Amino acid sequence: QQGWLWRIDQTTGETVYIQPQPREGEPYERFNWDAPILVSPHKPTRLYFASQRVWKSENRGDDWTPISKDLTRNEERITFPMMGKQQSWDNAWDIDAMSNYNSITSLAESPLQEGLLYAGTDDGIIQVSENGGTSWTKIEAGSIKGIPATAFVNDIRADLFDASTVYAVLDNHKYGDFKPYLIKSTNKGKTWTSINGDLPNQSITWRLVQDHEKRDLFFAAT
Repeated sequence: QQGWLWRIDQTTGETVYIQPQPREGEPYERFNWDAPILVSPHKPTRLYFASQRVWKSENRGDDWTPISKDLTRNEERITFPMMGKQQSWDNAWDIDAMSNYNSITSLAESPLQEGLLYAGTDDGIIQVSENGGTSWTKIEAGSIKGIPATAFVNDIRADLFDASTVYAVLDNHKYGDFKPYLIKSTNKGKTWTSINGDLPNQSITWRLVQDHEKRDLFFAAT
């Protein structure tokens, strides 16, 4: 929660705080309320974690290296109109009770292609890297047919059977839109199609899981 991260040895009970920290002169890390963590399917000691940028550790969190720049819009949310006006910096419910904005909310790595990474944000962006984070390609949610520009990327899932296929789960309920948004790409995020199918129109979509044996069997949490 909010980026707090520990490693726990279940045998000895040892607990180590392993949250990645900004370097001197860098801005603070904006961790989402549900900051995403991923154990690489290619190496169990390799972890990915995300704030406004993606971090990687090769030793279970003892050391971290940022492998991206800020992948969000990096806006100042307090300047947005809320309930018809800009809220005060002294507004405790808005400053202290809310999740950080402009943060990464989901991570995935293809189990078939090492270094093929996906990151989704709370401000309508999907980012793709095919080289382990050396470079990233930005996809605006609003550029995808039928997806609002403000959509929150709840989940990204790399296909278990095809390295070029990836799925994303989005929602736009913070803007009064309760439609489901499930999308699929078969070319590593270059183009997307809807897979909402016959889901009810008032079903916020949250997670998507592919069965590990039957490639066409999916489970959607709404």
